[in-house]
Amino acid sequence: MGKQTRPAWVEVNLASIAYNVQYFKKLIHENCQLLAVVKANAYGHGDLAVVRTALSNGATWIGVALPEEGVRLRRAGIAAPILVLGAVGQEQLELCVTKDLACTVFQWSIAQSLSNLAIRYNKTVRVHLKIDTGMGRLGILPSEALRFAIAVSRLPGIQIQGILTHFATADQPEDQYVHWQLEQFEKVIAELSAHHINIPIKHCANTSAVLFLPEAHFDLVRVGIGLYGLHPQGKRSNLHPAMSFKCRIAAARRVPAGSAISYGASYITKKETTIAILPVGYADGVSRRLSNQGEVLIDGNRFPIIGKVCMDHCMVDVGDFPIEIGQEVTLIGRQGNQEITVEDWADWLGTINYEVPCMISERVPRIYT
Repeated sequence: MGKQTRPAWVEVNLASIAYNVQYFKKLIHENCQLLAVVKANAYGHGDLAVVRTALSNGATWIGVALPEEGVRLRRAGIAAPILVLGAVGQEQLELCVTKDLACTVFQWSIAQSLSNLAIRYNKTVRVHLKIDTGMGRLGILPSEALRFAIAVSRLPGIQIQGILTHFATADQPEDQYVHWQLEQFEKVIAELSAHHINIPIKHCANTSAVLFLPEAHFDLVRVGIGLYGLHPQGKRSNLHPAMSFKCRIAAARRVPAGSAISYGASYITKKETTIAILPVGYADGVSRRLSNQGEVLIDGNRFPIIGKVCMDHCMVDVGDFPIEIGQEVTLIGRQGNQEITVEDWADWLGTINYEVPCMISERVPRIYT
């Protein structure tokens, strides 16, 4: 890779990723494995660097949403077990078989097609049966699980390696619904066992359940948002956030009172002031919803984003504070004694912290520290 030249970048602290993996490893029992969820380009952090760091610090499995994400990792030399957590279409199944990706299965037509491909390629395809215990999204209903598992177990070339479910309210541990879901999952496992179907890897714990529901750890846990140092409840914790988002001031203008700023003239200056123009906009992940409400850090001071965020730029009112072209600006991260967090962005945007790092587009270079 050539020298970084764009005056906007994301810094990913791999030591923080390593710390977070080790933190979660300490929460699970000795025989429980950790799957690092790296879907959506590792929640915007960059999948390859995150995968390598996670695997070298105790993770043994990798989770992706799409077969194409798993193929990218295989082509980069990642040999660890990879589980495709999302729904897989017929046209994607060959990738799973040829690149040794374990598939989440809950549709008979998909299981049959995987068996046919296993026979064609003389391979054993590993599958994980997904049970819908109450998420209402993907999976077999508990009442259908036994019949489905028996049928899949008889398919040539198919090995049922795992069984899983996904919690809807694990980030609300006081809510009884997550405990009810866990009970449904345990009942399915017991029913299968009674019929001599003993599946090696049972898993249902996401980041929240690892933190709040130790009885749900089973044989493997799936750590997503926590891997990146973000708490599923959007609060401060012992985790270490890994991402910072920075740029440099592209231009500065001194404008009189009454000046309109950006599209729609949605912001009118109240007094003479200095406007810093930043070389990032909504094409980079600085959402238009940050218009007239977000903030940035310059020299350890907070300044407001004003006017409408443009595709490639946004504007900041620095008042009479002295600034220079090329000066570093922090959009997410710490500068001096001040910090703008992913959770700050989530509050401004009316969303959850999960979405924020995923928003920062791939045209913003990632730099690993």
